[in-house]
Amino acid sequence: MMYPEIESEVLRKVKPDREEISEVNQAAEELKEKMETISKGRYRPLLVGSVPKKTFLKKPDIDIFILFPESSSLEDLEKIGLRVGRHVLDETEEKYAEHPYVHGKFKGYRVDIVPCFDVKDIDEMKSSVDRTPLHTEYMINNLDEEQRDEVILLKAFLKGIGAYSAENRVQGFSGYLCELLILKYGDFNSLLKAAGDWKKGEIIEVEQIQSTFDAPLIVVDPVDPKRNVASALSEYNFDLFVFASKSYSKKPDIKFFFPNPIDVLDVGELNDKIDSRGTSFLDILILRPDIVEDNLYPQVQKAHKALRRYMARKNFSIIHDDYMVNDNSIHLLFELEHACLPSIKKHQGPPIGNPHTSAFEKKYSERVYIEDGRLMVDKKRLVRTAKQAIRKAVKKLDLGSDLNDYFLDDLMIVEDGDIAEKYPAVLSKFMDKRPPWKR
Repeated sequence: MMYPEIESEVLRKVKPDREEISEVNQAAEELKEKMETISKGRYRPLLVGSVPKKTFLKKPDIDIFILFPESSSLEDLEKIGLRVGRHVLDETEEKYAEHPYVHGKFKGYRVDIVPCFDVKDIDEMKSSVDRTPLHTEYMINNLDEEQRDEVILLKAFLKGIGAYSAENRVQGFSGYLCELLILKYGDFNSLLKAAGDWKKGEIIEVEQIQSTFDAPLIVVDPVDPKRNVASALSEYNFDLFVFASKSYSKKPDIKFFFPNPIDVLDVGELNDKIDSRGTSFLDILILRPDIVEDNLYPQVQKAHKALRRYMARKNFSIIHDDYMVNDNSIHLLFELEHACLPSIKKHQGPPIGNPHTSAFEKKYSERVYIEDGRLMVDKKRLVRTAKQAIRKAVKKLDLGSDLNDYFLDDLMIVEDGDIAEKYPAVLSKFMDKRPPWKR
């Protein structure tokens, strides 16, 4: 296929050359041989994911599944799978899908070794990961050579706009979802032209399979029709992709694939921006616990949502909010209209004529007045500042089983100019709301 100049340049930058393809395949085969040597007939290793499908970007991850006979016990599958992974990989760590697996390094590549049951049909599936080998087989049989390059373009586009990966950290498009979308629409540009008009709840069926899901994007899995392949996609990343697709189709630009980094402003510039906005900034900061990302990010998202709801209930008007996870710290960020509220608040009583008016009047006595057909009273506000509200909230709310103690014992709350001075990169990123390609 002849590609426009921009897309040709992207492919030159992100598509592995023959030497790189040979290198990764050689590493994968060597790893499989090591696993077969110690298998004693208990399992067979299978290369899955983007490498055998030839849809990978430069320096890909290697995914090898250990396929156990269906007669195997789940206990043996987990125990042997972990033992094999630790034996053949370096720098190993245990991760978790439906059951534990090993992540590590081999010849410079990041590798996942995942145990599963060797099923031939989805109806025989015993665990969710059992479908992955079937996904690999489906794509090898259905994607043609030209479409593989289209998938690579789509992955590079999604990576550029920040929406590639179904991991909890991103909540974007998985590699398999990218492949299905290209299979459905034929090529990268046809997909983007269609996606620019997608609406929430968009249903895409690669094959004629009727199924119902409630999600921003619904892509029915042709291997497992009971599954929405786009279930991990957040509403924000759905909206981002629709907007980016429409924008690129109107005016292609290589910055969609390779955006400029966010400018980290100096302290003076940040303080000037804070002053010009006339708002209050709050950074709720804890240390990052040593747990795997798959467990960490759902808890951070839970804490962020819980504190946002609490702040709104306490009458703090939130303009912007976000969270960021760094190597050593977690930041929950809020921009508020005001960080300090008046000392009084209006408290609404019953309508005039309601039988409860007597009790309300007795309780508040001479402070009661009438407004809009109801009894009202001005009450003293017990929590006036955002910092007070947060310190109360962390004692009341469940902010995640692994995070609660950090919020209770190690909480830091940093405001305005102090954020600019201590965490300029965090505040710069929080203030820059532009889509990546507009930087």
